[in-house]
Amino acid sequence: MADYETNAQNVYLTVAGTPARKLRVTSTLVYNKSTAEYDRVTMPDVSDRLNGALSHQDFEFDEMHEYSNLDYSLIRLSLGFSYLLADNVTFTADGQYADLTDDAGYVYGTESGQFFMIRSGIGLTF
Repeated sequence: MADYETNAQNVYLTVAGTPARKLRVTSTLVYNKSTAEYDRVTMPDVSDRLNGALSHQDFEFDEMHEYSNLDYSLIRLSLGFSYLLADNVTFTADGQYADLTDDAGYVYGTESGQFFMIRSGIGLTF
């Protein structure tokens, strides 16, 4: 067995308002900082309890505590609005930016990256 310890800090702030009768604005800020790590994994030797040899099996987890640690931070920002064009028709647009910084390089390597997305559409109310 091995202990697994996780720590996470999250900040989430959202602001929404209606500066004009037909206009609604929203904004969000998210920050997440997370770490997790295993202690060294020690597997017991069970070969003396079995009738057969286990030489064909690989029960080694010597490096697992090194490559399975997590240490990352995520920042997400979003801004959007909706505008009432008519009683049943709304135009919406929003943008989102995210930045993931991987400081530990989990099992598959460093997964850092950024993205920016813009969406828009028309909403119809029936």
